[in-house]
Amino acid sequence: MMALDPRHTDLQTVMNHHAKSFSWAARFLSHSARQDAVLLYAFARTADDLADEECLGTSAERIRRLHVLRDQALQTAGEPGLACDTGAMLQRHGVPNDVLSSFMDSLLADAGTCQFETQEELLRFAYGVAGTVGQMMCPIVGASPAATPYAIALGIGMQLTNIARDVVEDAQRKRCYIPAQWRVNAQTLAAPINAQQRQQAFAAIQRLLAWSDEYYAFASAGFKAIPTANRRAIVVASTLYQAIGHKILRRGADAYWQGRVSLGAAEKSWLLARCALGSVYTLATSPRDVWQQDLAHLTSVAGFPARNPC
Repeated sequence: MMALDPRHTDLQTVMNHHAKSFSWAARFLSHSARQDAVLLYAFARTADDLADEECLGTSAERIRRLHVLRDQALQTAGEPGLACDTGAMLQRHGVPNDVLSSFMDSLLADAGTCQFETQEELLRFAYGVAGTVGQMMCPIVGASPAATPYAIALGIGMQLTNIARDVVEDAQRKRCYIPAQWRVNAQTLAAPINAQQRQQAFAAIQRLLAWSDEYYAFASAGFKAIPTANRRAIVVASTLYQAIGHKILRRGADAYWQGRVSLGAAEKSWLLARCALGSVYTLATSPRDVWQQDLAHLTSVAGFPARNPC
């Protein structure tokens, strides 16, 4: 593989440490796509940490720094750096500012405590912090505009998987992304006190992962819109993320609260081999049209396409 631009070598290290699944997948991107994907990941990770990590300052200070990061990326003004470089790269790829704005605004809204009441709130959040990243990745990997709804769906599916995996960690940060209308609360999800509560909480996690599988299934129909040189990387990323959710399901309720689930090197290697053989790791889930059925009401959200580009 060709080396990364020296300015971005440290960014690759960041991705290798914090995004082990995506780092594996990024190996299969073309050189130019990989450099831009690494830059986008490092920017998104920096912004996400400012929203989440209390060790980085008070809520007010972290929000201030997020606003600075947002302005630098949107205006591509000031000294060259992570935000300006990312904004310039996205402009070069023709990504509308509204998409980046929606991403940053969603993180700004997430910088405090959080308790979603409805499934629609969860979807809006998942689009803002992850569906937008799918949109931004589309031109980076050379996908046509027709891939946009599938890229958004893949980002949302991955975010739902992240939420399902990180319930305990999120609760410790006073965040509960599983909607209250599902009849669960942060306390029960974080530390169920008996078998009944464990089953109730795990049922919500199962529901979330079943929902994410529908998004992965829909997204897989768009893989053909990605150029061959970069298609395998996206298939691998989707496969590894979905496999995390399936591992949670296999381990069951009794094991869930014993520690955060991740994939080992052997599991990733097996999944990569399956991808190489053209066997996408997925449940037998029909590709429900989530664009029409779940996401149509998001047309008022900044950055969300006014219509299905297909």
